[in-house]
Amino acid sequence: MKTGIQSRLLLTTTLVLSSFLFLAGFVLDRSFQESIREGARDQLELVIYSLMGAALEFDGRLRFGNEDDLKDTRLNQPESGWYAMVERHGKEDRWRSQSARTTGVEFLDYQGSLNPGQFDFRETSGPTSRFFLTYAVIWEDEEETLLTFQVAADQEPFVKTIRGFRRNLYLGLGAVTVFFVLAQYLAVRWGLRPLRVMAGEVRELEDGKRERLSESYPVELTGLAQNLDRFIAHEQRSRSRYRKAMEDLAHSLKTPLAVIRNTLHDGKYDEGNLLSEQLDRMESTVTYQLSRAAVAGPVTVGKRVDIGSVIDRLVRALQTAYIDRNIEVEQQLEAGLTVRGDERDLMEMLGNLLENAFKYTNSKILIRADSSTSISIYLEDDGPGIAPEFREEVLNRGTRADQVQQGQGIGLAVVAELVELYHGNLSIGESRWGGAEIRLDLP
Repeated sequence: MKTGIQSRLLLTTTLVLSSFLFLAGFVLDRSFQESIREGARDQLELVIYSLMGAALEFDGRLRFGNEDDLKDTRLNQPESGWYAMVERHGKEDRWRSQSARTTGVEFLDYQGSLNPGQFDFRETSGPTSRFFLTYAVIWEDEEETLLTFQVAADQEPFVKTIRGFRRNLYLGLGAVTVFFVLAQYLAVRWGLRPLRVMAGEVRELEDGKRERLSESYPVELTGLAQNLDRFIAHEQRSRSRYRKAMEDLAHSLKTPLAVIRNTLHDGKYDEGNLLSEQLDRMESTVTYQLSRAAVAGPVTVGKRVDIGSVIDRLVRALQTAYIDRNIEVEQQLEAGLTVRGDERDLMEMLGNLLENAFKYTNSKILIRADSSTSISIYLEDDGPGIAPEFREEVLNRGTRADQVQQGQGIGLAVVAELVELYHGNLSIGESRWGGAEIRLDLP
């Protein structure tokens, strides 16, 4: 089952965010547990230091003065959760706090294995889990005996603190996850809105409710929208070109058909040359118009076409066709000039322009090209040129500036239509020799 971009983004974000927050919660939980354990150890260590400060020896027995005056009163309270024991090795002398005596706490037995000046922190599990901290010290009495101070605390208060922190932590992380998922959902909805708008406009295009896409798209979609508009415009122009080609074909065949019809009607069957001439004209007209209708034009992008190669082929062909006129052709082209598009279109445009130059020049033609923001191709000849008042008109279909040379007046119109397809420009000026200068600008 295919999923949309929005669903994929939300699913990915939720998984990544949940994993990150889970790991963060795990690390925080472990860190808090360690801090609680370290806090418990620090408190037990303070109790040991207070006992060491209060310890006395009386009649050979270890005493702590008045037990009711101990700094940590929890040692005097039954079921307080805090317990202490001090043991003097070698004299069977052991002191236990009142809380330890009433509760019956079992302390750890080290049997003198703890080195003096060494702390030992342990945890026990069972019906009642406790923290134990033990410290051994050489007591400076008459015989310098070894004393072991051992303090214990129930884990339950600390565990309750950890549980409360853990509950608040995961409730907070869960709320943060929900908030961020909701915020991400709204952000994704807002971010993908241009795509939804574009999809809706494309459906309207399919239904014929609009002719082009709107222009209010973000930068990332501007190129796509422009390409879609270009594709739509290309499709519309293609239909128009086919329609015009068929109209031109029908118009071009009217005269030959009328001649054939009149010839047959008059009974002049012996004029085979006339019929053959008209049939040849019909065939060439059909071929030409169909080739024009098949001109591709740029849809979005195309392969790069080398301008110099195309011009070389066209010049060789035209010099062969006009070999009796000894036309001098000079080329001033930058190396490596290319145009992105269809090679047939470039052949059609340059072929028509060069054929006109060969047709009207007296003796020389200059072809030059350069590139800046676009490719500019100049064709100059030393012919009669085109009068300024005709320069716009000759770009229209069926308009000719002279009535001497044979033609139908549609060559420059075809070039103008193709240049428009390529979003270029076609202009006519005066050459350095007084003839015509045709400038072709292509992106």
